[in-house]
Amino acid sequence: MHDDESLKNYKELKNKLEQTLVKVGKTSDLREAKGFLIEIQNCFKGLKLHREDREELYNRLQLSFADINQKISDERIIFENEAASNYFIIKNKVEEAVFMAHNSQDTKECWGFLIEVQSLFKGAKLQREHRETLYASLQGAFNTLKEKQNSETSSFATEIAQNYDELKKSVEEAVSFSIHTEDTRAAKDTLIQVQANLRDAKLSREQKDELYAKIQEAFTIINLRKEEETEKNLTLAQSQYDEFKPKVDEVMSQSVLSMDFKTIREQLKDLQAQIRESSLLREQRIELQAILQQAFEKLNLRQDEDRNSYTREASENYKRLKTLVSKGLAQAEETHEYKDTREFLKKIQSEFKGIKLIKEEREELYARLQTAFEILNTRVDEYFHTKKKNWEVRMQYKLAETNTEIHQLKADIERDLDNLSELEDHLDILISSGKDSTAKTGIEARIISAKSSIEKKTREIEKLETEMAELKNRINTEE
Repeated sequence: MHDDESLKNYKELKNKLEQTLVKVGKTSDLREAKGFLIEIQNCFKGLKLHREDREELYNRLQLSFADINQKISDERIIFENEAASNYFIIKNKVEEAVFMAHNSQDTKECWGFLIEVQSLFKGAKLQREHRETLYASLQGAFNTLKEKQNSETSSFATEIAQNYDELKKSVEEAVSFSIHTEDTRAAKDTLIQVQANLRDAKLSREQKDELYAKIQEAFTIINLRKEEETEKNLTLAQSQYDEFKPKVDEVMSQSVLSMDFKTIREQLKDLQAQIRESSLLREQRIELQAILQQAFEKLNLRQDEDRNSYTREASENYKRLKTLVSKGLAQAEETHEYKDTREFLKKIQSEFKGIKLIKEEREELYARLQTAFEILNTRVDEYFHTKKKNWEVRMQYKLAETNTEIHQLKADIERDLDNLSELEDHLDILISSGKDSTAKTGIEARIISAKSSIEKKTREIEKLETEMAELKNRINTEE
């Protein structure tokens, strides 16, 4: 049983422990966290607690101690590994710095490298003895370099006098060239080059200022000349803009009103090419190209609307022709009025000429119509065979049918060519507008399909014409 004092102590200590564990969980400083735990550990001393309560709280405390100690151990291992890695990296750099201090001819560059190596020590994790050893070696390199710099100072005055004479001549030649040449770009490049040589040359401040002043004076002359050229270019650009703007506005208007889509598209492409090769300012070019792009989009939208109208009309035509073809097919299967049926089928066939239909639906209906012709032909052949009609009559019939088929194929090719032209125009629009590559790929596939269809039908016509010639020859031979 708990007495009142033990129970009170347990509750208070438990509350303190939980608060401490929360603080430990929030801090990223493991030493601080361990201090929190040691502080609460001291609270156990001399405190009256029931044995099970003390063990419960003390076990929780020890678990947290174990966790913090493990993290401290892990952190120490990470530090040692990082320190070892840093040591080898900085050691190589220090050895390189020592070598350069003894062997480099460019003391300024070498000094900069030593400063760079010195900066590696800042914030780097290292064992104390490693840091002291490496830093001492680096300081020795600094001392060596200082001695070399002191020995170089005495010869500096003689060297700058010689450098001044050479560079002065080089600057005067560059200035003379830049002032007299008509090539502004070459003039500036020449001055920039001699300016770069001057920047790294060993000269006194007064000498450098004198030569820099001559170069800047030449730059001023070139810039004034460049401003005159720019003014001429601005005048030319404005003149071209005034010429292009009415044309662009007109073709924009036509893209909304004209039904001659192909002509307007060609005008748009031509204007685009002219503007691309012009001397317009960038903002003028962007403005006009934006208007042309808008015209392209309006033209495309109107063509799409025109195609939608075509689709609606094609749907109505399909329904009407489907009824006729079904009737013709039934008549070809059942009637004995062969001549009337053939005339009816030919009439249906004539309905296909010049009518708006979706390609797949046209092919479907035409295939069914051809089936009706075939069925009728079969029945007529059977009829002629049964009645022992003259072979020539059947051949003449076949010639007429072949001729009809050739005529239909030629009509199909004409429509396919019109469709191919529209697809190629549409592809030109997509290429010009730089829009969705997926749509472009689809149009290209449809162009390939259309060309393939035209080639297939052309071969079929050639085949049928050969067959007709053979039939005529056979008929003549029979006669």
